[in-house]
Amino acid sequence: MNYEETARGHHRSGYNCSQSVYLSYADALSMSARDALHRSPVPRSEGGKCGAYLAGKALLMQLRPESMDEFTKAFVEKNGSLECKVLRGRKNGSCNDYVGDSARLVNELIKRG
Repeated sequence: MNYEETARGHHRSGYNCSQSVYLSYADALSMSARDALHRSPVPRSEGGKCGAYLAGKALLMQLRPESMDEFTKAFVEKNGSLECKVLRGRKNGSCNDYVGDSARLVNELIKRG
């Protein structure tokens, strides 16, 4: 499964950034889409952090918790910040790109395990 493209597709369909990432992993979490949507973190709920980042962090807490620091580091290296306001304020910044980055990074870290 291509989690990055699935998450991007969910985002283009109208789901928020967090829901898009979390929903793409519903099968991996053995949960229904409805449950995944209800369990996805609220964007900006942790000090204004990006919802795509928060969803990736929440997924890794369940699937591979020892990779959370590596995920955070990789997300910041790729995007320059964790803060939604900063990311959305960039000329070339696209929430769909952050959604794709988060889903891809989570998948890469899970595969390493």
